[in-house]
Amino acid sequence: MKRMIASSKLTVAIVMMLIFVLYPLTYVQGASSDGKIPDEIYFLLQMENFLKTNYVGDIDDLELLRGAIKGMVESLNDPYSEYFTPSEFKDFNESISGNYEGIGIVITLKDKYITVVSVFSGSPAEKAGIKAGDRFVEIDGNDITGLSTAEVSKRLQGDKGTKVTIGVVRNGETLRFEVERDIVKINPVESRVLGKGIGYIKINEFNVNTVENLDTSLDNFKESGVQGIVLDLRNNPGGYIDQAIEVAKRFVPQGPIVNLVSKDGKTQTYTSDSEPSPFSLVVLVNGGSASASEILAGAIKDRNAGVLVGERTFGKGMVQRTLSLGALGGIKLTTAYYTTPNGTNINNAGIVPDVVVETDKSNPIKDFIPISSLKTLSYGNIGLEVLGVQQRLKFLNLLNAEPDGVFGPRTLQAVKDLQKQAGLPVTGIVDGDFYVALNDAIIQKLLSREDVQLRKAIDLLLDILERKNAA
Repeated sequence: MKRMIASSKLTVAIVMMLIFVLYPLTYVQGASSDGKIPDEIYFLLQMENFLKTNYVGDIDDLELLRGAIKGMVESLNDPYSEYFTPSEFKDFNESISGNYEGIGIVITLKDKYITVVSVFSGSPAEKAGIKAGDRFVEIDGNDITGLSTAEVSKRLQGDKGTKVTIGVVRNGETLRFEVERDIVKINPVESRVLGKGIGYIKINEFNVNTVENLDTSLDNFKESGVQGIVLDLRNNPGGYIDQAIEVAKRFVPQGPIVNLVSKDGKTQTYTSDSEPSPFSLVVLVNGGSASASEILAGAIKDRNAGVLVGERTFGKGMVQRTLSLGALGGIKLTTAYYTTPNGTNINNAGIVPDVVVETDKSNPIKDFIPISSLKTLSYGNIGLEVLGVQQRLKFLNLLNAEPDGVFGPRTLQAVKDLQKQAGLPVTGIVDGDFYVALNDAIIQKLLSREDVQLRKAIDLLLDILERKNAA
């Protein structure tokens, strides 16, 4: 996707349309459908003239062109080809590049406040003193109460070198920071040493920073004595193909990595010139592993560079490239498809792992009765709200009885137990703070469920390393 390519016919059509907009229609009216102008273009000219002559409002020529280009791209009926307005094209390029101009934080809406989830290492926000848990209340002196995370993010972003003043609440105290925006590099690679010679790497996407950060992780693993790696590509939607190919070279030995097949049938094969990796490898994939992550997974599987564990991948075997149209915006166009080293086209089929491990897709809270956090409940209350609270307490193993909608002694004790665990006053009354603690406890339990795919990957890797060391 990093390389840009344009269909000559599309370029000609766009240029011709630009000419027709910039010059009066009468300039070309003499050349009708006699061969000098194709019938399709002549029809577009007539349609443009009809719109400008009859539409009751004003017509913006650029908007007219953008609409025409958008219609052409949408007529392809390709879910991966897309037209962008200039602002959308800028946002799209920033989103896939992994770099943007801002302050370097992750925010979310929590308890009606825009709250900092994490601060990027080395970011302007970290240098200024902003910390995880800070609640935003002001930006440049303006109250941001009620704004969405998207609106707040937009206000925090800006050109490198510009400054933004941020007011936060921390431990009940309001603090203000002046932060100078800079280029923020998003690190899509998470890594840690698990012990017993095993390291874990998760690649969230393939942006421009992927290979650089992967190399740092691999160097740390070598220094830590890691012998085997669990490479987690689950829910990785893809990204830059060249980054995926470079990552593949870190694990796949000399030989083919992927084949790109263009419209004319020509095939371009990308290869590795690397020595065999010093690490044994198990790769985790699932239905969210797509595009560039499937290129990497396919290369590892076909070349026997590792063992794939998990679920069938998404099945996006198409390649897109972008074309900037300046003031008209830009397009993302499917220009090729790819096959794995063995020549397999995985589009709409995906890649089946060597070891299939299904995750638990059950939803244990789907039948919970909705409850309102505004309603206070206490001993003696009866109703659906009480039943909903009981269901949740039962899920948390705090209620030693079947939910019946009656706030009795056992429910009272369960409420007190949760309040004690959450550090709340033990009143036995279900109020706003209790609902927050109840919700947090449920989320924590859902997140703590065992990752059976990761467990299987680690067990496989331990077995591989044991046999390798024994040999």
